[in-house]
Amino acid sequence: MIIPRRRTLFSRQSSLLVILLMIGLVGGLIGFIIYRLDWQGPQVQLSPEIKVLGPKTNLTLKVADQDSGLQHLRVTLEQPGLVKLIVDRDFPSGGWLGGGREHFVEMPLTLEPKSLGLQEGPAELQVGARDYSWWGWFGGRKTTISRRLTIDLIPLQISVRSLNHVLNQGGTGLVTYQINKDIKQSGVLVDGRWFTGYPCPGNPPGVYLAFFAVPIEVTNPFSLEVKAIDLVGNEARQSVVYRLKRRRWRTDRINISETFLQQKVPEFQAMSADLKNISDPLQAFLVINRQWRRANNQQVEEICRTSHPQRFWEGPFQRLQNSKPMAGFADHRSYFFQGREIDHQVHLGQDLASLQNAEIAAANHGVVVMAEPLGIYGQTVIIDHGWGLFSMYSHLSQIQVKMGQQVKKGDVLGRTGTTGLAGGDHLHFAMIVQGQYVNPLEWWDAHWIKDNVELQLKPEQSLQSVKQEAGVSR
Repeated sequence: MIIPRRRTLFSRQSSLLVILLMIGLVGGLIGFIIYRLDWQGPQVQLSPEIKVLGPKTNLTLKVADQDSGLQHLRVTLEQPGLVKLIVDRDFPSGGWLGGGREHFVEMPLTLEPKSLGLQEGPAELQVGARDYSWWGWFGGRKTTISRRLTIDLIPLQISVRSLNHVLNQGGTGLVTYQINKDIKQSGVLVDGRWFTGYPCPGNPPGVYLAFFAVPIEVTNPFSLEVKAIDLVGNEARQSVVYRLKRRRWRTDRINISETFLQQKVPEFQAMSADLKNISDPLQAFLVINRQWRRANNQQVEEICRTSHPQRFWEGPFQRLQNSKPMAGFADHRSYFFQGREIDHQVHLGQDLASLQNAEIAAANHGVVVMAEPLGIYGQTVIIDHGWGLFSMYSHLSQIQVKMGQQVKKGDVLGRTGTTGLAGGDHLHFAMIVQGQYVNPLEWWDAHWIKDNVELQLKPEQSLQSVKQEAGVSR
């Protein structure tokens, strides 16, 4: 019997189709098995990174498994012979074929070792997460992370050591204080503004000092407190008692002439395309005196926020030799043009005039952190004297030092001039504490430095003898 060729061809095609379907099914099954084996375990993240546990420590735990889903999470805090369960959580399954229903979880962890019955000393925090993969005979893949920690249950305490705090409005203050344990950060807050503290040399470990700027304008008593943060983030604060000597600042009238505008405004317009578009010299001057002044002071603040942690300076700061004061710190200046008041600004330094192009000497030892033009201040040099203290020299005709250069008291920095908004040859000298201008008169005064700085930095034994002589009890 002869089989038709067409049917034979159909049978062969059917067989081939069946074979392809079988291969597809087997391949799909193998692929699904490989998928369910899930070659990567759960991802576990614990933040922040810590090495010490305090009385109460807050952490954030994140666990993710995008393939098989999460099955179980276990967190323990352990010491030798003692295991404390923090988290023991099962996650719902989506069925034998479907894996877990939850693929990501984020949870806060609050660890209080004392309430858990743990003691000070070494401990280990362990986090174990398992997924719904078929790995390990359907047991799932497991990821475990551990952190070796030290439990520290000592409360953070601050004690102020300074003898007294008699502060001059617009001046500099100093607080010395002792902290009973290792810290991450400490300093002084003046109405919420931060001034960094530094280790106090010649004293036991844990003794710190912090210079701070007393506000120029004081309407109400300001808050003054020491703040410290330990290695686990616990915070402590201690108020500081002070007595403020108020003062009324001098007022000054500055007459702006047409000649001054014609001389100075083009110099600034050459540095700014925006100023070139202002045709009226008076309006351009107001932009310079307001916006540029504010921006330049912000730049100074940024430069002077970070200081060397050691002291470079010694003794009183030098002032420009054979100089005459032309304007004082915190003078309240009113600007007039053709008899009309046009602006008001506060002068944040001392103007000193000597011979034309007089040599300018470094007021004290330090490191140059700025040596370049600075807007209204013209050619400017700023020196970091350490511990947050800086001196600033402006309106120079030339600069003779470089960034990063170490200078000694008396080294020549440059020469006086008329750069910036200076109306005549002089030096604008300023003292700065961690970005805030302070009255330079205090730092020129050897007696003020002795009574308000050197005495406060003495070791505890010396302080006790001074207190006994003064009849002060701790």
